[in-house]
Amino acid sequence: MDFFNSFEHFFKQLSELQRITLNNWGTTMSHMQSINLLNSPENFERTVKLQEELLKNSWEFQEQFSRLSIDTQRKIWNSYFQMLRR
Repeated sequence: MDFFNSFEHFFKQLSELQRITLNNWGTTMSHMQSINLLNSPENFERTVKLQEELLKNSWEFQEQFSRLSIDTQRKIWNSYFQMLRR
């Protein structure tokens, strides 16, 4: 039973990470619409900031997903060994 609870917990956390990622992406895309193409130096700075923000968000997502994956694996294996001992 713990085994299935671990999977359910994993998928709930994965859904939450996906929701956060999509919200961040939507926010980023809305900022892109406000870029004025006539002001080149300003556009360059905004583009660099946008790239930096996207990269930071990507790293945060990867970090959270890695932690979630490791935590889920740990729970699954702990459940497995508990089930074997019963």
